[in-house]
Amino acid sequence: MVAKKALVTGASSGIGKAIALRLAEDGYEVVVHFHEKRDEAEAVAEAIRQKGVLAHLLQADLSETAQAIRLGEQAWDVAGGLDVLVNNAGISFKKHFLNVTETDFEQFAGVNFRGTTFLTQSIARNMVKHKVAGSIWTVTSVNGIRPGLGLSLYGATKGALETLMKGVAMELGPHNIRVNTLAVGAVRTDINRGVWENPVLLQEVNNGIPAGRLGMPEEIANVLVDMIASGSYMTGSTITIDGGLLLMRGYGKLKPYGDS
Repeated sequence: MVAKKALVTGASSGIGKAIALRLAEDGYEVVVHFHEKRDEAEAVAEAIRQKGVLAHLLQADLSETAQAIRLGEQAWDVAGGLDVLVNNAGISFKKHFLNVTETDFEQFAGVNFRGTTFLTQSIARNMVKHKVAGSIWTVTSVNGIRPGLGLSLYGATKGALETLMKGVAMELGPHNIRVNTLAVGAVRTDINRGVWENPVLLQEVNNGIPAGRLGMPEEIANVLVDMIASGSYMTGSTITIDGGLLLMRGYGKLKPYGDS
């Protein structure tokens, strides 16, 4: 049986790494994308090969549209086609709206939205051209559904992806390409290391999650890969994986701008 093939962006660590490894466990040949962490990405690729499947390593800065498109073309060529695209790469940091700069805007819009848009277009065009009944999955955030304090701009880009991918699901439906998103909650990754390494802050966050804890990258990967395998009639959907966070009011108290 010919192995299926997947591209995972931002696969050098965190959720992307967990997804790439889990796909390899299911026999997928994996294209591992990274931006700056080459050593970590090479370690992920080697771990995939140890599972008896092929791995390829590709670098791209998704904030640059040309590089995002090139990544799609290179990934398709190096793997000889793709069955699955996982848009996982993204940036996140907190900043009060009144402190947001044009540079911040360009960073969030470039990586989280524009780069993901044109990478997805590149892969989708090849899927249509080669009549591949594939699937496209995009990791968004609960902040794209309900804003968080200091996360207005970040949440806006993730919310834009939610809307975009639902439209893409309609337009690619006639080509048997499924398009879905995963709205992820608080997960233990390098991005929020400042939370889980601070016992006081971690407890505050945990108190706002019905599950009482942060999620683990592997838990996101397990849901995603299971859905890839079984969700043949699901498209245009959002799967929320947040330990129940959206059921709660969240954490943090509102206060006037400038108050410490």
